[in-house]
Amino acid sequence: MKKYLLLLIIISSCSSPNNFHLNGNIKGIQKGTVILTRSLEGSEIILDSINLNGSSDFILSYLIDEPEVLKIKLANSGIYNDEIYFFASKGDMDFKTSLKRFVYDATFIGSVQQQKLEEFKKMMTKYNEENLNLIKNQIELSNNEDELNIINKKLVNLKKSEMFFIINFSINNSKSEISPFIANKYLNDINIKYLDTIYKSLEENIKNSKYGLLLKDKLSKGNN
Repeated sequence: MKKYLLLLIIISSCSSPNNFHLNGNIKGIQKGTVILTRSLEGSEIILDSINLNGSSDFILSYLIDEPEVLKIKLANSGIYNDEIYFFASKGDMDFKTSLKRFVYDATFIGSVQQQKLEEFKKMMTKYNEENLNLIKNQIELSNNEDELNIINKKLVNLKKSEMFFIINFSINNSKSEISPFIANKYLNDINIKYLDTIYKSLEENIKNSKYGLLLKDKLSKGNN
C-alpha cells in the first residue's frame, strides 16, 4: 500500500500542466538568470526563470492558450543584460544563441509563426540598413543642397516602400497570427483604411486571436 501511494506522489510531482517548453542553450555562459516573460496590459509578467551556474542548457515552460509573442531575457550574466522577443506556440521549441551575441546569434526552431516573424524581421533589417546608409550620405553631403534633395526624396520613398511591404506582408499572411501582430506593432501612424483592409483579410479564427482582437480594438478607436 505504501509503494502505491509513493508512486502516485512521484507521478503528480513530475506531471506539468505546461504545454510550451523552450529548450535553450547559450554558448559561453557561465552564470546568469534566464527569464521568460509576456506582456499583459502594459505590464510584463514573469512566466518562468532559471539560474544558470556552469551549465549552458536550460528549459523554460509555460501554459500557453494560443500562439503569442513572449520574451526571453538574460540577466546577471556578468557582461550585460539583454532580451529577445519571439513567437511561441504549443509544443516544444529549441533556442540557441551565444553570450557575446545574445540577440544576433539567436535561432528558434519549432514555431511556424516564428519562422514568419524571422522572415519579416530579415526584410526590415534591410530597410533599416538602407535608411542608415542614406542618413550617413546626408551627413557627408550636408553642404551639397542638390544631393541632399535627392537623398531626402530617397528617404521618403524608402519609408513608403517599407510601409507597403508591412501592409502586403500582413495581408499575405492573413491565415497566421503574425498578420495582426505586425499590423499592431508596426503600423501605428497609418491611414485607418489600410488597417481595415488587413483586418478584413484575416480568417475568422485569426480575427478572434489575441492580436486579432487588439487590431479590432485599434480600428474601433481609430473610427471614433
